[in-house]
Amino acid sequence: MSRNIVKTTTVVAAAMLLSKVLGFFRQSIVANVYGSNTATDIYFVSSEFMINLAAAFTTALTTALVTVYISIALRQGKQAAGKVASRVLTLFLLGALAAVFLLDLFAPQVGWLLAPAYDQGQLELLAHYLRLFSAAFLFSAFQSIYAAVQNANDIFVPGKLYGVIYNPVAIFFMLVLGEKLGLSALVCAYYIANVIQVVLLHLRCRGLYRFVPTLRFWDENVKTVWRLALPVLISNVVIQLNGVVDKAICSYLGAGMASAYTYANTLEQFVTGTFTATLNLILLSRFAEIAAEGDRERMIRTLTQGATAMILILAPVALIAVLSAGDIVSLVYYRGEFTLENVHSTTLALVGFAVGFPIIALRELFIRVYFAYQKTKAPMVISIASVVCNIALSVLLSLVMGILGVTLATSLSAVLSVVLLDRGVRKMVPGFRLFSQGKSYGKCVLAMALAAGTVLAVGQLGIASVLVRTALKLSAGCAVYGLAIAALHRRQTKQLWQSWQDRRGTHRNG
Repeated sequence: MSRNIVKTTTVVAAAMLLSKVLGFFRQSIVANVYGSNTATDIYFVSSEFMINLAAAFTTALTTALVTVYISIALRQGKQAAGKVASRVLTLFLLGALAAVFLLDLFAPQVGWLLAPAYDQGQLELLAHYLRLFSAAFLFSAFQSIYAAVQNANDIFVPGKLYGVIYNPVAIFFMLVLGEKLGLSALVCAYYIANVIQVVLLHLRCRGLYRFVPTLRFWDENVKTVWRLALPVLISNVVIQLNGVVDKAICSYLGAGMASAYTYANTLEQFVTGTFTATLNLILLSRFAEIAAEGDRERMIRTLTQGATAMILILAPVALIAVLSAGDIVSLVYYRGEFTLENVHSTTLALVGFAVGFPIIALRELFIRVYFAYQKTKAPMVISIASVVCNIALSVLLSLVMGILGVTLATSLSAVLSVVLLDRGVRKMVPGFRLFSQGKSYGKCVLAMALAAGTVLAVGQLGIASVLVRTALKLSAGCAVYGLAIAALHRRQTKQLWQSWQDRRGTHRNG
């Protein structure tokens, strides 16, 4: 990869990490100010449903439009490509207005589907929030097209800044107006942050693209965009259904359970949404390049290295997170309105999510391989199968394990996705085997056992401070695992050290 690509990837990864860190603090303050109860359940169920559904459209359209925009810009120029972008945005806006109208009209029915266990008063409040957050479709229309145009012109950072904008605004509104406005403070923050993001993207597009509404919004290029976007959209929507189904089941488990699910999901996203997303961002461009060249051996090597890295890094993180879940939740959330009962339910939810850290990472990695070979229908079908599996497991396991069963079902359904995706990957990349690095994985298990023993030993020291105990568990567990892996892979460790020394020397001499 060139220096510019590495630099861009690093900056984008830094923006994503900053967004996750700010989101992490936002949820901590939400827990402190509002706690975990029926009111927060209703807010999270409504807001996350609407925002995630709109985000599914945004991701699909951005992915498809980038490809078509670049193709037209190379053949006919950026002005012609901009006209196509305006036609797609016009069509998207019309669809968004229709979606807002239908959601406002049928909000009570949608609310009942999301939380069938709620009583009439709770469903009315849920419908109220659904109507407020239906504007997410209008915001996503502008954000998706502006981000796609900028991505096609190698400008990636502005489209990744939403979390950097929204989270500070939400934190400010909670701290200043939280007691006065209640959860409505977060709604105000959502609208203000989205307006800022749209304006920012619009200003950054000046000189590249100007939106011109048009009634001639349907031509072959627009059809191509939607044809490419549809399988990705369906996959995204189906994956989002995992969360919808889980929260609906949580509504039967008692007050605060949907909030506990959301709080635990924030901690899970802090891991998978930073490391996994960053590595896949790098590997997608590498996979696409290799697929275009038809270099099968290089694809096997790169894919094996990526899969091995995912497992070697996230498997111990998952284990340490499971063993330290209670302390992590207490450290982050246990203050203000967040009770010990809330800590217990959120801890159980986090354990179920943590088990799936490496599994979800492999699922996302394999999906990138399909995208590199321009095969988007198979992931869509597999996503549907995974959601069906998730629904069945969530219902069954929740009866036995409560909220732990709900989140554990999400992780287990991801296993089905990985198995099915792996079969397709092996057909596209003959010679690839997920567990071809058997010795490395065996050494990983041994190192994880040593790390687990260390974490459990720290827990027996009787340290009263949650901050000190949690920090010591995490740092000691990771350190022991890292040292064990380095000792068990002495030859590779020496090679990496020598390579780093060589690059350092080259940099100094340059």
